[in-house]
Amino acid sequence: MESLDFLLNVISLANLGAMFLGIIVGLIVGAIPGLGPPMAIALMIPISFEWPPETALILMVATYAAGIYGGSFTAILLRAPGTSASAASAIEGYEMTKRGRAIEAIRMSTFASVMGGIISGFVLLWLAPPLAKVSLLFGPSEYFVVALLGLTAIAAVSFGAVLKGLIAGLFGLFVSTIGIDAATAFPRFTYGMTGLMSGVGILPAVIGLFAFAQALTLCEGSPKSNISGVSKLSWNIWPKLSEIVHCRWSLFRGWITGLIMGIVPAAGGSVAQWIAYSWEIQRGKPGDKFGEGEVKGLAATEGSNNGVTGTSLIPMFVLGIPGGISAAVILGALMIHGLQPGDRLFRDSPEIIYTVIWGFILANFFMGGIAAVLARTMAYVTLFPRGLLAPIIMIFCVVGTFTASGNPWDVWIMVTFGVIGYLAHKYDFSPAGILLGIILGPIAEQGLRNVLIISDDSPLSFIFSRWISVLIIVMIAVAIYYSLKPKKWDATAEVDANKDKS
Repeated sequence: MESLDFLLNVISLANLGAMFLGIIVGLIVGAIPGLGPPMAIALMIPISFEWPPETALILMVATYAAGIYGGSFTAILLRAPGTSASAASAIEGYEMTKRGRAIEAIRMSTFASVMGGIISGFVLLWLAPPLAKVSLLFGPSEYFVVALLGLTAIAAVSFGAVLKGLIAGLFGLFVSTIGIDAATAFPRFTYGMTGLMSGVGILPAVIGLFAFAQALTLCEGSPKSNISGVSKLSWNIWPKLSEIVHCRWSLFRGWITGLIMGIVPAAGGSVAQWIAYSWEIQRGKPGDKFGEGEVKGLAATEGSNNGVTGTSLIPMFVLGIPGGISAAVILGALMIHGLQPGDRLFRDSPEIIYTVIWGFILANFFMGGIAAVLARTMAYVTLFPRGLLAPIIMIFCVVGTFTASGNPWDVWIMVTFGVIGYLAHKYDFSPAGILLGIILGPIAEQGLRNVLIISDDSPLSFIFSRWISVLIIVMIAVAIYYSLKPKKWDATAEVDANKDKS
């Protein structure tokens, strides 16, 4: 197997150092409510700007995997999920904490997350190469409709806010058109500002939408108040065999759900967790107490959100369509380092892509051990006052953005997108939708232009003459259908929210 040849590449001082740095940063940032993996990854981009591509990407994927897992600590102990992908875990996890079972909850969360990430990594390793060969069949028509599929998926996971999700995506598409048109050399939407002639870079947009926006959110409330209030965590975070056997089918269903939903563009752990949790409730047996601290519900949600991590990178590496928010940020890092997703990535740079995948698998393996050492330290980080944490993040955003390009315009663009991201989050618009629009916009535009050229001004007939394009169009129709169909897991979440209010 070709991929095995690059396993030893991971075991270098630089790659291992980047891996452990990513794990530590991901665990710490992921455990802080209001932050999360996208912000952590965005902050790591300027740090790794001058690094080799494989080392930089190992840093990103390690941060991603650890960040998803880190969010479970505060979700379980405080009902304050560190990440959106840990929201469902707060239901059963916090109820277990209230009943004196916090250690059991943390143990199950650790096992489900670590094993889910490892399994997902091997699926990435096995499926990415054949999918890369399939990508050779993609032409301008396919890339155009694939971009539409990615944008349509935003509406499919909006959960009652379909219109706002579409508006966010359209705004991102508009932003992607800013700058000099590569085909006509005509400046578009620059309004005479020279700083916009080169367009809006991915880096300032990513850091602004996720990192700076979160810093603005932390500025709300009393500056002396802290984010959480946790004081300690248990060192014993690995479950007993009997606990694993008790939850074996719940773990399996959670991992399967995560593996499947990770491949769906724009879905990710935030969607997979609710699907897995709802599935577990539907398969509940007499004696199960969902909503009152049922460990099987926690096992399913934690297995699903980390089961997403590896498979969400498959459409990103192969098609340039991120499977979730964090994958979208990693896609930005991929492009910043001069790499283009698709068949060329596997054909021309196998030493990079396979090294990164093996690094992802090993990162999940080491994550459990490192978490045991850093658990108590992470808890104390959540005690930092907002007035201290917010400016520190802002400083990192400004310094990192300017360091990456040396262009003051990028700093202003980053700040602007920070305000946009803050307002989008405040009024329930999706920052992920904006980012996906920025990333997918050029793909869709270039694909459409090429289709118009080779189709002799008959784009529809050309598109429908290619079976892959037709298949993707059917997938788009299915995505729209399910976006409008009532979702059972939404009802579950609503019932739980009403219970909290009462």
